[in-house]
Amino acid sequence: MTCHVRVSESPGDFLVRAKSWLEHREDHHNLILGLASARAGSAAWHEGELFATVEQDGAVVGCVVRTPPHKALVTDLPLESAPYVAAALADRFDAIPAIFGPRAAAEAVAHAWAALRGVRYAAGMPQGLYRLDRVEPVTGVAGAMRRGGDADVDLAVEWGEGFARDTGIGFPSGRDSVRHWIDRAGLYFWEHQEQPVSVAVAQGRTRRGVRIGFVYTPPRQRGLGFARALVAELSQTMLDAGCDFCVLYTDLTNPASNALYRRVGYELIAELADFDLE
Repeated sequence: MTCHVRVSESPGDFLVRAKSWLEHREDHHNLILGLASARAGSAAWHEGELFATVEQDGAVVGCVVRTPPHKALVTDLPLESAPYVAAALADRFDAIPAIFGPRAAAEAVAHAWAALRGVRYAAGMPQGLYRLDRVEPVTGVAGAMRRGGDADVDLAVEWGEGFARDTGIGFPSGRDSVRHWIDRAGLYFWEHQEQPVSVAVAQGRTRRGVRIGFVYTPPRQRGLGFARALVAELSQTMLDAGCDFCVLYTDLTNPASNALYRRVGYELIAELADFDLE
């Protein structure tokens, strides 16, 4: 059966076609679901973005999304559809920094893009997708969690730059992005002796879940359990607020962060990868 790519007219139109399919594996698809939901009906959306479904016989079998200047996101999809996905991307964009998603699908699309554009691609950061349904309590860590407020904007921007330097992952650290999190109760700090010592963000709320991310502790405060305590408390707060589960992404080559999340109760459910396009 031949695949084809249906480019949606808007994020809302995309969700009409793709939401049911995406929600069958809502934990795996939190990033795309959350992004499309945030863009639907938002003035932030513009026609230069791409929201598309991969379909066979009228049924959705995969998705591809890109919001410039960021990388393209793909779900699992039939590997034979990769040339069609690359062509749909090429119709909209002259260049893309990377393809991100399940390893086989992301590499197939990167390979097809490279062949189409006459460029090279290379494997980037391998990432793990973790899911938590029940928090393992953290004890013995001094301090407490608090929500971020307007007075924290400059600190969040500064720490976002530190996160980007440490991880190589872009942090949407503009002041408008930080205020967006604050307005939606998404920015949280662990505070010790009346000083912030760690930060994390809850975002991408979907029907049953939410994504925890941008966990950062300044170097001088590391090794004291602050990040672990913050992730545990924030995850529990999200469960108490009605979420059935939390998800997060982490660099699979970083044993410290992977161990931290497992101790809190997160379990690896998928391995994904970036493929950088040169």
